[in-house]
Amino acid sequence: MSIQELFSEGLLQVAKQPKNNALDLASIGDTKVLFFPIDHDYPGGSAAMHNAVFERYDLPYRSCFVVGNPENVGAIFAALKADENYVGGGAGSGFKDKVAPHLDGLDQSAQAIGSVNVIARENGKLIGYNTDGVGFVNGLLGEYADCIRGKKIVILGAGGTALPIAYEMAQNSPAEIVICNRTVNKAEHIANLISAFCPARGVGEDCINEELATAGIVVNTSNKGAQPNEAYSAFAAMTGDPVSDMAQSKANLARLPADAIVADILLEPETTTLNMAKGNGNRTHSGQHMNLHQAVPAFKMITKIDKPDDELKETMSGAL
Repeated sequence: MSIQELFSEGLLQVAKQPKNNALDLASIGDTKVLFFPIDHDYPGGSAAMHNAVFERYDLPYRSCFVVGNPENVGAIFAALKADENYVGGGAGSGFKDKVAPHLDGLDQSAQAIGSVNVIARENGKLIGYNTDGVGFVNGLLGEYADCIRGKKIVILGAGGTALPIAYEMAQNSPAEIVICNRTVNKAEHIANLISAFCPARGVGEDCINEELATAGIVVNTSNKGAQPNEAYSAFAAMTGDPVSDMAQSKANLARLPADAIVADILLEPETTTLNMAKGNGNRTHSGQHMNLHQAVPAFKMITKIDKPDDELKETMSGAL
């Protein structure tokens, strides 16, 4: 199956919400492509950043977010591997923790974490990397210097991004990391993996109220607070009743210390979670920082294009 057939047979669709994400399928062959499969359409920033670089240097590449069903991950990546016009890209929502078995290898970080967000074609093989945690921590420390050391970290959600972020934060001497998730065993799994580096616990979402009361940093790694779940926040479980859930979110947030930082990995600059935290008087940290801080090293891994880091960062920042 070719790249074009992935689209004609409905396994992939071009995402509509990301900036500068259009794709001319007829140009593939003259143009190499980078794809970021996601399970729902959202305004990711990687494609816009990459395409701005390609346009600046007049390079024959195109980057694109594509929507697909993670259940089809095997067929999708078998087709991408077979087509040399695909040079790599990444894995977004729904694909990060499912793509690894369908790649030819993983670097040390991705293997340790079990989650992939960057994919590069190397000597005909697809190799998975993970830069989520490094990108997040570098962005957070860039805005709030030395903010992790000695602090209790509460991570909300246990999806594909939670582990790399927990892993990297654990390298920066926090007092404790607590992962709150609807499915407790997923939270406990992450806690067990990072417990060699710092004290860590996994708990259910019914404990958010208690855990926020002593938190120094709160990190939302769930999709609560942005489309299609903008009627909810990460500060409480999502039961399907937005009025009741929001009331619980407000009650839980009221217990958060005033000097705590609330961070979100979601790319929308004004998520429900961040807006509520600002209203509570807390400092906030947008997911756009993570996106930018991981973008330059990831771009070089994928494309092997050697341009100065400061030029790449300037161009990518402008694209966001």
